[in-house]
Amino acid sequence: MKSNRTLSSWLLFSIGLCLSSVHSSAQKTLTWYNQTFRIDTLYPSTGSKGMNSPWEIVYGPDDSLWVTESHGYKIYKINPGNKGYRMVLDLNSLKDFTAANANPWPQGGLMGLAIHPLFYSGKPWVYIAYVYHLIGCTPGSAGTYCSYNTKVVRYSYSVSNGSLTYMDDVITGLDGSNDHNSGRIRISPLPESDGKYHLYYSIGDMGAGNLANVNRPNHAQDTTIIQGKILRLNTEPDPTLPAGPQQWIPADNPFPPKAAPSAKSPIYTFGHRNPQGLDFGSVNGGASYILYSSEHGDQSDDEVNIIVPHGNYGWPKVAGLCDDNYTSSRNDTMYLAGKSVMSESGFCDTTHTELREPIFSFYSWSRSANKTSGALGNMNWPTIAPAAIRFYGQGAIPGWNYSLLIPSLKDGLYRLKLKSDGLSVDSTTLPTDTLHYLAGYRLRNIAIAPTGDTLFVAVDSSCCTLGATSKIGSSIASPNLGFILRLVYLHTLALPDSSHVTQPVPRAAQTRVYPNPVHEVLFVSTAADGPKPWYANLYTTTGGRVRTKTAYDSNFQIDIKGLPPGIYILHLQDRIGGGEQSVKVLID
Repeated sequence: MKSNRTLSSWLLFSIGLCLSSVHSSAQKTLTWYNQTFRIDTLYPSTGSKGMNSPWEIVYGPDDSLWVTESHGYKIYKINPGNKGYRMVLDLNSLKDFTAANANPWPQGGLMGLAIHPLFYSGKPWVYIAYVYHLIGCTPGSAGTYCSYNTKVVRYSYSVSNGSLTYMDDVITGLDGSNDHNSGRIRISPLPESDGKYHLYYSIGDMGAGNLANVNRPNHAQDTTIIQGKILRLNTEPDPTLPAGPQQWIPADNPFPPKAAPSAKSPIYTFGHRNPQGLDFGSVNGGASYILYSSEHGDQSDDEVNIIVPHGNYGWPKVAGLCDDNYTSSRNDTMYLAGKSVMSESGFCDTTHTELREPIFSFYSWSRSANKTSGALGNMNWPTIAPAAIRFYGQGAIPGWNYSLLIPSLKDGLYRLKLKSDGLSVDSTTLPTDTLHYLAGYRLRNIAIAPTGDTLFVAVDSSCCTLGATSKIGSSIASPNLGFILRLVYLHTLALPDSSHVTQPVPRAAQTRVYPNPVHEVLFVSTAADGPKPWYANLYTTTGGRVRTKTAYDSNFQIDIKGLPPGIYILHLQDRIGGGEQSVKVLID
C-alpha cells in the first residue's frame, strides 16, 4: 500500500500565497512556500481573448512553444521570449464535422503533439493526434452521446520555410467519444531495447458508464479492444514488415491481437479510465527514463502511475488504491463505470499479478465520505481532475528537482516530490508531499524551459474551478481562459534545509571527450536530455580556432586529421549557454 496524504495538509505550509488575475499587459509576483515567481501572459501578447481551448504545449528543440488548439484545430508556434507567434497548421479541412452537427463535441478534438528526439538529425517529424470523423450521435436517457474516430499522424517540418507537410498515418480508425478520449502523445527520449524510438499514446474508455455515456460498455479490461489503454507504436514504419498497419507496431509489444495471434497489437497497458497525462523523466542523468501518467478518477481517487509493459491499472474494477473506499450515492455498493463492484480488494489479489497500484492517489477519502459527496455534483467530489503531467528534472528552482508537476482542471497546479529513485512520492518530509500553486485557475497543460527557471501553463477555455480558497463545493470561473501564462522563478527566501532532495548531476560532468590523446577522430558524448544544438570549437593554445562544429545529437565526432601534434583546447556550449566547459586535448 502506497502512502498518501489529504490535500488539506498543504494549507498548513503555504506561506504568503497571493493570487490575482493576470491581464495581458500586467506582470505580477506570487509567492508560494517562500519562493517568488513573476507571472505574465505569453499569449495573447495583447488583448483579452485566448485560444479556443489550448490542449498540448511542448517546448520544442527550436526554442519555440508548440501549442495545439483543440476546438480551433490549429497549431501555433510561440516565441517564449518576445511573445511572437504564428499559426503553422490548420487541420479544420481534415475533419468531417462542425460544432453544428457534433453535439456534444469530442473531448479535445485536436489533442496531443510530440516532436521526434532527432528533430535536427535527419528526422524533423512532428506527431499529432486528432478526432477526424463523426460516426453519429445517439440520444439517451442521460443525454446525447457521440461516437467518433481518432488518428495519430506524422508530419515533416521544414526549417527553411517553417511549414508542416503531411507524411503518413501512424494509426487510424481509433475509437473516439465526447468524453474520455485522453489523447496525449510522448516519444521515448532514448532508443529502447530494440534500438528504436517509440511513440506512446493514451486513449480513454470513451466515458463508458459515465453521464451521457452511461450505456456504453466498458472495455478497459479487454486487451483486444483499444479503449482504456496506453498504446506503443513505432515512430517510423518498420521496412522489414509488409506494408500496412503492422509496420507501425513494435515487434516486442506485449499483446497479440485476437484475430491474428502471430501479429502484434499496439496495446501496451490496460485498465485505464482517462489518462490525460504522460511524460518521461530521468533521475540518473538521462541513462534511463521512467514513463509517468496522471489519470482522472471518477468521483474520487485521481491517480499518478508509473507505466510498465503489460500493466493492468485496474479500471473499472479499482479506482485509486486497493482500499475499498469507493462508492456512490445510490446505495452502499461500490459503483465504478456505472456498474456494481463489490470489492476493490477482491480484485487486487494474487490472481491479478499484472495489477499496478498508483504511486499516488489524490484525496483518498473514506467510503462514507465518498458516498456523501457522490450525489452533490462534480465540484463537490474529492478530485482535482489532472489534465497533464510533467517531470521536473532541472535544478534551477531549489528543492524542485525530481518533482511531478500536475495541472488540474479544478484547482491550479500541484507538485509532487519524488524520492531519489523516482519510483515513489516522498511523503516523509515537509513541507508535505502535495505542494499547491495557482489555486483558482483551470489548467490544461504545462511546459518547462530547458533552463528550468521558467514554466508555461495553458489555461483551459471552459468553466470552472474551486477558486483561490480551494474549498470543495465552490464553483468559480477561471481567469484568463485560453491564455498561455509564463511563470519565471525569481528567488527563494529563507527555507528549512532541503538537502534530502538530490540535486542533478551538472551537464558538464556528464560530458565525455575521448580518446585523449587522439590521432584522427575525437568523440564527444553529452547529456541525452540537454538542449541542442551543441557548439564545439577547437583552439590552439594561442587562441587560433582550427575546428568548429554544430551538433544536433547528444553524441558526435570531430575530425582532427591533418592537425599537427600538440595541445589544443576544446570549448563546448549548448544553445542556451549551459553545459559550458573547456577540455584540454592532446593530438599525437
